[in-house]
Amino acid sequence: MEKKKSRYYTNKSIRAKIDKLLFKNAQIQCTLVEDSTEEEKDKARNHTQKIAYAIYEIDKTFAEENFPHIDFCEVL
Repeated sequence: MEKKKSRYYTNKSIRAKIDKLLFKNAQIQCTLVEDSTEEEKDKARNHTQKIAYAIYEIDKTFAEENFPHIDFCEVL
């Protein structure tokens, strides 16, 4: 069975939208430090999950490949 290819790699518009969301996620993750509180870590996880859901709405294949720890069944 052939693996489904993400539209991220073939569509410039989709790539731009996803890249913008990935940049937001990187900014959030960069705010965490070794001594971040659990509350700060939870907040970052929640933001990452929202970003992953937004990416899932754009390109399901890309989201599932890059956020394997998130259960996207909750999105539906």
